This record gives sequence, structure tokens and C-alpha cells, in this order.
Amino acid sequence: MLKGLYQRFIYITSSLILWGCANSTSLFPPTKTLNVAVSPTPKPPQPIEEKPVNGLGGYFYSNGENAFGPFTQRMVQKCQGLNGGSVCNTQQWPEALFLKAYGQKRCPDGSRFNQILGYCVDGNEALGLFPKELIPTCNQANDSSTCVSTRQNARLLYKKMQDKKLITPVGRPPQFVLLAFDGSRSLDAWKKSRNFTQTMAKKNIQAHFTYFISGVYFVNNEKRNLYTPPGGKGRGRSAIGWGGTPEEINLRLEQLNKAYQEGHEIGSHAVGHFDGSRWSEADWTREFDYFNQFIFNAYKINNLKGSLAFDVSAIQGFRAPELGQSPGLYKTLKKRRFRYDTSRVAAANYWPKLENGVWNFPLASLTTAMTRKNVLSMDYNFYYAHSKGKPNSSNAKRYEEDMFQTYLKYFQSNYLGNRAPVHIGHHFSDWNQGAYWKALFRFAEEVCGKPEVQCVTYSVLADFMDLQTPEQIAIYQKGGFPKLDKGKKN
Repeated sequence: MLKGLYQRFIYITSSLILWGCANSTSLFPPTKTLNVAVSPTPKPPQPIEEKPVNGLGGYFYSNGENAFGPFTQRMVQKCQGLNGGSVCNTQQWPEALFLKAYGQKRCPDGSRFNQILGYCVDGNEALGLFPKELIPTCNQANDSSTCVSTRQNARLLYKKMQDKKLITPVGRPPQFVLLAFDGSRSLDAWKKSRNFTQTMAKKNIQAHFTYFISGVYFVNNEKRNLYTPPGGKGRGRSAIGWGGTPEEINLRLEQLNKAYQEGHEIGSHAVGHFDGSRWSEADWTREFDYFNQFIFNAYKINNLKGSLAFDVSAIQGFRAPELGQSPGLYKTLKKRRFRYDTSRVAAANYWPKLENGVWNFPLASLTTAMTRKNVLSMDYNFYYAHSKGKPNSSNAKRYEEDMFQTYLKYFQSNYLGNRAPVHIGHHFSDWNQGAYWKALFRFAEEVCGKPEVQCVTYSVLADFMDLQTPEQIAIYQKGGFPKLDKGKKN
């Protein structure tokens, strides 16, 4: 009997314990616990890494979800247009929004690539991403966020890169040689000039041209009434003709695209090649409007299929037809954000200056080596000085030699002197049996491969000048740097 009572006790006790565990109350007093809210384990911050924007060389900072720059003012404007709201005024955007605002180029929309510095620039600031050694506050061991830097003063960065031997220190400035053409109609001239630089490249000599193109050459003859030039010249007028047939224009556009893709620069030579020395600001504004219309709508105007390899932002410089400038021109250039103008004349040893926000890259005043005549560093001036602007084939060889020796003397004086840029301007014209083209090519072959010489486009020169202080430019003008040994073979 006792055994049965014991078994019953065990059964009842076990049942009560099981019942208590299954209900919210217990037969035993609860243990007292602290009333503390339990929060989830915080998610560790995602590391900020560098990610490519596109295959053109653009990069940005990202934690996998958000982008941390670089940002430009133009990107902020686009962000607002994309309904980004308040995030547009922060330094942390969702990646998808950032990439839409960045654009399709190497540099963020609203900035451009400085070919000397090797970084995109926005105003006077360079845009990262920067290597750790160029970020003074970077402490990667303890605080990786200090290594995220997207903006630095471009001039200071340039000096820092030289100090750290990331780029070649500039003890004396390079000898820049600028080779440019006005015109753009002749297909043969396009091909001949492009083929020349390709041949030079095969010899490991780099040379690039700046082509100042005329708007009328991209409008077919039947559409000439689209143009009403300033100064009361009359509707459909042009001083240099028109583009010919749509088929001819299509071939010209093909050459234009190829030149740009090969690293040559495209600049503006206005539209109808009229002297604008008496034009008002409104006149110049109208002329530039026509230029943009005729160049960037060329395929549509001529009912052609295709597109340009560049947009209006590529047009950074200007040369006035007949060098006809007026105060209204420079107001317009500044408002249109042109970087440089090549319409003036200066001494051969002139170092460029920023005038009204635009770099002045003038042609040089020279004396010819053999005929001892005063000319500008441009082929038409030689043509007029030699034969009054009329063909004289019997003296073509002498004219060629006179130009070659004049250009060579101009170069040597600067190369061994204060290193002021050498400016050469030519046309798509075969004057005096091609004497001046032959002299130009001989000159380029002679000098472009020399040490410390850069035969580059005008935009590259502008990139270099943007990185110089006015004080440094004054030193260059005085030749305040160690000169190249005149006895050294170059």
C-alpha cells in the first residue's frame, strides 16, 4: 500500500510540474528579474570602398548602398531634377541616384579632365579619388573615414604630387608647341593632317592639332538661308562658301569625329568667316548660337544618320576669323565659359595671362629668317608677305625654307630662353604649291621629339596654365629657372 501511495505522489507531483511549465503561472514564486530592454546587436558599419563608375576611368566612394562622392554643383542640379529631394544637399546619396547624376563621361557632369594633373577638376578644385599619400589627415589604421577625400585645391595638389615624385617635378616649364588649323572644308587636308600625326606616332613622337572649324562647312548649300550673319551681311551670306552636298558633309563629319577620337582638339572659328571687329556682344552671341546649331545639329540639318563623338563641352577655345575681335567678343566668351582665345598677337616670348576669365593664347609677331619681313606665326601672313596673297609657284621652295627657318628660330629662342609657348596657325589651303604645309610638317618633325617639348592641343596648355599661380607665371616670363645647356645635344 505504501508503495502505491508513493507512486501516486510521484505521478501527481510530476503532473503539477508539467502543468506549471505549460502555463504562465507557477506553483513556485517567480525569480525576481531586472526590467531591461534588450536591443538588437548593432549592424557594423560597411567599409567605404572605391568603385568604378564606368569603363572610362571614373571612380567613386561607396559602402555598397550609398555613394559618398565626388559631387559637383551640376550633379546637385540633376539630383533635384531626378526628385532626389533633401538628399541632394547631403554628401551621401543612394548609388543609383548618384550614377544617374554622374553622367556618361570619365568626369562627373559639370567637371572636366585636367590632362596635366591627371584628375577631374571643378573650378579650381581637383576631384578625387586620391591615393592615401595625398590625403594629409588620412589615418587608415584607426579611422578609415579620414581617407575619404573627394576635393582638394588643384594647384596645391599639383605641387604636392611633384614633391612626392608622383609626377615629374617642373624645374623649368615644358616647351609647349601649339599647332593649329583654321577652316575644315577640305577632306584631303583632314586626311593629310591626321595621317601626319599617325606617322609621327609610329616613330614614338606625339603631336596633336587643334582644329578651329567654321560652322558653314557643316550646312549644305540648299540650307544656307538658315544663317543670317551679324552686321547686316544678309541672309544666307558667307565669306567662305558652304558645305556642299549632304554627302560631302557626311564625309567631313566622319573626319571630324575621327580627329577628335584620335586626341586632336576641336575649337570654334565662328560661322561665316566675317570680320567681327565692330560686332556688339549681341552680334557675337548670335554668331555662337548659329555655330552650336550648325555643328551639333549637323546630322539633322543635312538629313544624315549618325552623331558627333563629342558635345558642346568639348569646344573650349576660339579663334576669330581675320583675328577680328571686339570688346563684345570677350564678354561673350566669358559668359559662354570658353577657356581660351587665340585671336590676339603678342611678342614671341609672351607667357599667357588670364584676361577677363579667359586665357590669352596669342599668335606671335615674327621677322622672317630669309626675306626679313614682319609676319605673324600664321601661314597666310607668309603667303601675303611672299607673293601678295597670289600664287607664285616658281619660288615655292624658297618660301618653304623661309617659313621653316623662321619657325625654327622662333622655337629655339623660346626653348633656350623663357620657354614661352610657341604658337603656329595654318589653314586648310595649299598656297604656293603646298610650301607652307611642307614647312609646318618639317618643323614638327624637327622639334616635337626633343626633350621637354610637348606638341599638344590648346586645351592641354590651358590645363597647365590653370595650375600656375600669377607669381609663377611672372617667374616664367622673366626666365627665372635653370636654362637648358646650349651646348647639350638635343
